[in-house]
Amino acid sequence: MRTRPKSAPPNVEPDKSKRRVRQKTEEVVTQVRKYELITPLYGGGVVPGVGDPVTLIRGTGIRGQLRFWWRACRGGQFNRSLKDMKRTEDELWGAASTEKYPRPSAVQIAISVLQAGRPFIVHGRDGREVAVSDLSSPYGYAAFPLRETRQAPVIEGISFILKVTFPRSMRREVEAALWGWETFGGVGARTRRGFGAIQLLSIDGQAVKPLPQDANGARQLITGSLLGHIEKEEWPSDVPHLTRGLEFRLTGAAGDAVVVWRELITKLKGFRQDRPGPFRNPGRSRWPEPDEIRRLTKTHAARHAPSPSMPGKFPRASLGLPIIFKFKDVDEREGDPPQSTLKGLNHDRLASPLIIRPLACAGKSALGLAAILSAPSTPPGGLVLTWEKGDKSVSVNADLTEAEARSVGPLSSHGDALRAFLNTIR
Repeated sequence: MRTRPKSAPPNVEPDKSKRRVRQKTEEVVTQVRKYELITPLYGGGVVPGVGDPVTLIRGTGIRGQLRFWWRACRGGQFNRSLKDMKRTEDELWGAASTEKYPRPSAVQIAISVLQAGRPFIVHGRDGREVAVSDLSSPYGYAAFPLRETRQAPVIEGISFILKVTFPRSMRREVEAALWGWETFGGVGARTRRGFGAIQLLSIDGQAVKPLPQDANGARQLITGSLLGHIEKEEWPSDVPHLTRGLEFRLTGAAGDAVVVWRELITKLKGFRQDRPGPFRNPGRSRWPEPDEIRRLTKTHAARHAPSPSMPGKFPRASLGLPIIFKFKDVDEREGDPPQSTLKGLNHDRLASPLIIRPLACAGKSALGLAAILSAPSTPPGGLVLTWEKGDKSVSVNADLTEAEARSVGPLSSHGDALRAFLNTIR
């Protein structure tokens, strides 16, 4: 047993050379929110595209999502000042600290996984089990990055608890971020294509009423929440965000969440790859990019001479970059164009502003959502098409005139591919 010291401990004086941080006493709010995933989780681990076998749902990933959706909902209240927005964002969600300027997050997050889920089983067109990213998978169009990794399966049937603690004065900011994340975001990767979509089940043990099955009723509730969470709309430039008049569509009839999601993926794939013929004999694309690539590379098969009626533009750029164009069964002897890539001149990647996902509603069913974030349609500096392993390139344009849009079948006279797609949602 330790003996009691014979002398008193020395006096300890605070180090006056160090900056004192004034502590503010403020009431905090703690919420315990229960969620389940209504579509499978893709990735979400430390390695991109790979699930974490130890920490299935990572707090850092959710914090990043909440940071993004706070910016999307509340970033318009700073008179377009990126500096002011960033200062408040760092106060809420934290930033890199130094000894002189500690910047811990005012919002504390803790995750408890309730159900770790199971592998998501997918069957191809012939009924055989295939990888979710397989060309014959009904989800392959949304999961195409997995074709290269194939390191881990996607997981379904996951539920978890999010315990979030924050100062009461920041309640409005935090709850706006939570609503944006729950409605438009998700967990893991590829959330803008519907992976990792979540449903809020309860708050502090009290069940949360889901959206109604009626699309009009659900639309009114979403519109009302947009008006409630978005007060001012003066965002800094190039910050993707929601708006009070957000352009979105809901499918007309509710159904199983995964089925609704699959139908949205199928609809997007059909729109982006619009061809006049059936699956096995689709015919030429109704988009102008293939013909313009033939013109620019001065290569085309005799049977595929460029159509003079097509505008020399790349309207699908607004759906996200880069886009890799690979002509089927390329035969250099026939003059087929080489593989080419559409990207920004100074930025290879531009995240798609289009969000598709199911929204949970009453009766354990879901409605399909398609929405467009307000964001730049092309990267700064414009677009460039490269081919022959990047050795050759040329500047190109994506913007169509009204007359040009009328000649592109999938657009139905809409000059904007994003809004043309929204009009396919019924």
